Amino acid sequence: MYFNLFPKHPKVITCCLVFMYFTVYPIHSDSNDSYGVTCKKNNSLVELSHCIVSKHPDFRVEEIKLKEISGRKKIASYYFPSNPVFSSYVATRKGESSGPTFLSEPNAANNFQVMVNQEIFTNGKREISVQIADEEFKAQVFRLESVKRTLEFAALKKMIRYHYLLLEEENSLNSLNLVKELKKVSKARVNEGLSPGIDESLSESEEIRIFKIWNQTHRLSENAKSELEVLLGLPFEFENMPNNNWIFPKELPKDKSELIQMAMQLRPELSLSEKEIELSILRQNEVRRQKIPNVTLGAFAQNDGFNEKVVGGMLSLPLTIWRDYEGETVVASSKVDSSREIKESVSRNIKQEVLFAFTNYIYLSEEIKLYEKTKMDRAETDLKNLQDAIQFGKIKIIDAINHQRILLQTKLNYLNTKSEFELSQIELVRVLGLPSDSLEVKP
Repeated sequence: MYFNLFPKHPKVITCCLVFMYFTVYPIHSDSNDSYGVTCKKNNSLVELSHCIVSKHPDFRVEEIKLKEISGRKKIASYYFPSNPVFSSYVATRKGESSGPTFLSEPNAANNFQVMVNQEIFTNGKREISVQIADEEFKAQVFRLESVKRTLEFAALKKMIRYHYLLLEEENSLNSLNLVKELKKVSKARVNEGLSPGIDESLSESEEIRIFKIWNQTHRLSENAKSELEVLLGLPFEFENMPNNNWIFPKELPKDKSELIQMAMQLRPELSLSEKEIELSILRQNEVRRQKIPNVTLGAFAQNDGFNEKVVGGMLSLPLTIWRDYEGETVVASSKVDSSREIKESVSRNIKQEVLFAFTNYIYLSEEIKLYEKTKMDRAETDLKNLQDAIQFGKIKIIDAINHQRILLQTKLNYLNTKSEFELSQIELVRVLGLPSDSLEVKP
């Protein structure tokens, strides 16, 4: 099976992803090339999608969060919850002797005290904080991978749609030129009395209809082009778009249950939800340990100025009387239950996505077989013959319009089916958790 090539144990997948982000992907957000690919017009589609991801703010935000969590890991590793507190005081003490009044004389002395207090962790609070920080980092790695895949496959789909919109626009423009020629011929025939006046009206109406189709396709293609230019940050032309061959991995299982199992093993969204459950349980344990507060140890040295020196220590322990952390316990327990329900929701969404994508791929792969190359070549030849027949007046106007509609619709249906078929391949690779280059065969 194809998915036997991938690690099945969640801990192995986690270690692989963490190692990959430490060694390959930069944590710092000041790099414009997170994938090691320079954005150029002649890159492959997958490389262009990598460029789009590396420039996308959503991906950069998640990278910055990864750096932020690295800082929180350092905070959690501190050995003490706070810095030591140093305090001291100096005072002047005055008094009189207890002898006879005529013999008494004033006495004075300087008192001083030096004290150092240090709060220390109790009940394993530092250890669980370190565990929470480590799990947060691993969860963020899965979140970053999930965002990367979402943006990457979305970019691939946008480029495929733009490619076929341009082909549809070209096809509609050829049909528009053909119907303009048809209008000229019909107008000449009407003027010579060889055709009824309705032929001219029919050709004009057909020109308006074809122009509407071309104008709509042209508008969609321009919008798609501008969107790609914004995402890439450079001009994007059809001539610079690489012509890649797309094939689907043949070693994939054909059974739906095996495909669902494969997606459950490879999709980072499910691994992320599992990490969120572990995090919520750790935070629940952290709240429980908060019920035993940290203690503060202190030491002091004191001199009262009358040759009396004192050295001692102190212990400060907060009493959990008014705040017993019952509310925090309820909140933490609810978050554990909520994270488990979120995992169940993610699992259902993955199953549904796999079933939808697999169904679309199966039926579109059958539909694309109807458009054989010989049929499409014959349709192209018929269009050229129709143009010659119109120019030499060998066909009626109404018949020419009907024939053109059928042939035009056939080409549009072919382009639409081929576009949907390629998009279904990309979507199936995405929902299964496979890498984006599983479909691409580089020239």
